[in-house]
Amino acid sequence: MNQKVYNFLLSLIPFAIYVGVTLVVYSVFAIFASAVTHDVKEAEEFVNRYLLHLTALVDAILIPVFYLMWKSDRTIYPLKKTNMPLFTWSILAIIGASTCVGLNYLLGMFMPQTILDTYDNASEVLWNKNLQWLSFAAVVILAPMCEEMMFRGLIYTRMRVVLKAPFTILISGLLFGFYHGNALQFIYAFLLGLILAYMMEVYHNVWAPIVVHASANLLSWFLTYIVTIPSDEGKMLDYSILIGTLMVTFAGLFGIVLTKIKTTNKSKSEEKHE
Repeated sequence: MNQKVYNFLLSLIPFAIYVGVTLVVYSVFAIFASAVTHDVKEAEEFVNRYLLHLTALVDAILIPVFYLMWKSDRTIYPLKKTNMPLFTWSILAIIGASTCVGLNYLLGMFMPQTILDTYDNASEVLWNKNLQWLSFAAVVILAPMCEEMMFRGLIYTRMRVVLKAPFTILISGLLFGFYHGNALQFIYAFLLGLILAYMMEVYHNVWAPIVVHASANLLSWFLTYIVTIPSDEGKMLDYSILIGTLMVTFAGLFGIVLTKIKTTNKSKSEEKHE
């Protein structure tokens, strides 16, 4: 087997681990549900009531596993971390929050209603009104840490060894989109995944995409449980919010790109003078 193909397949092992652990956890719980209810339909409803709990459990199990794998990978895939002052962390959080609002408005305004209805049904699991604080723990804390350790900390850095940055960013975004399932979440996760992968490429630090991801999910949680942004069904207000948030996102990304270019040029200049 070609070495590059082998390394590419090797980069997907963390995702295989995630699928394996998920299947084991869900299967064990399904067996338990069947034993308790003694009825297939009731067992299925029982499992559905605890999907958020199971998702949080899988993430909690895998975060330390992926962290240890990520630490081990540093001997094989060394990363030269970029200095990240407090101001940078703030910009990353703003990018995550503005991307969340911008993409939600963009998809909500232009996606077919049938796809939006499918998403509404799927989102009831994550945004259960009776499990507000479990949703916070699962969506804002556990999911960003587990998914970023897996997709950017492990898969992206391993794949980056055999592919150039643009291809790795694109594939990372596609994998992240497919991972989220339905059509609406695929588009949202794909576009967000491109930004998250670029953050990993720029900073070589898994905490950069974690901050962006967590801030996006935090705002989603806040808008679901605390306050709702007003909408006028695709009219002037919606367009104003859409354009405003996307401008903030692009301004933040432009600032990061500009800073990266200046830092790179400075490093090259210092190397020449040594």
